[in-house]
Amino acid sequence: MNIFFKAWILTLLIALGGCGSGSSDTSTTTPTTTTTGTISAASCSAPLVSIQTGSDASCKGGGLHFYPVGMGAGACHGWRSVDTAGKLHDNSANNIRCNGDGSFSFDQYADSISCNGALKPTTKTFFPGKCDRDIPPTLYSIPADLSCCSATGSSSCKTGVPSVSVAGSSIYLNNQQCVQ
Repeated sequence: MNIFFKAWILTLLIALGGCGSGSSDTSTTTPTTTTTGTISAASCSAPLVSIQTGSDASCKGGGLHFYPVGMGAGACHGWRSVDTAGKLHDNSANNIRCNGDGSFSFDQYADSISCNGALKPTTKTFFPGKCDRDIPPTLYSIPADLSCCSATGSSSCKTGVPSVSVAGSSIYLNNQQCVQ
């Protein structure tokens, strides 16, 4: 595998919250879905929205992160993995919300699966159809599906366990590992 491809994979892992195993598999992981609108604490099941992250301003060719919506502002969605260099990455988000202007936002905490830690959270906001530079600035993100923001009770709003499209990641709700 050439050095540029490895660097791109590592950058993608960091952008998706560092989720992944030692593998460079970035195939899309689609959560198991239902059409109910309730959140299950045991399985972490919730209505989901997804953000796609890529390595250029087209936002194509990257991975998906399925975020839970409809929880209280203090509910904490965390994700953990090991990157291709063997480094552990923890990230989390709270205040996950659909905004009145059609955008989607959350406050992301680096180095924590429990929405706390030494680093201040970074507020991220994504607008439908708009590919924006993300953090780190070598990545770009765009909403892939915000159906659960605009049509919560419809069949287009899918419910499932939040996930990221990097193999080996672990997902948490309020510091408890979710059943996948």
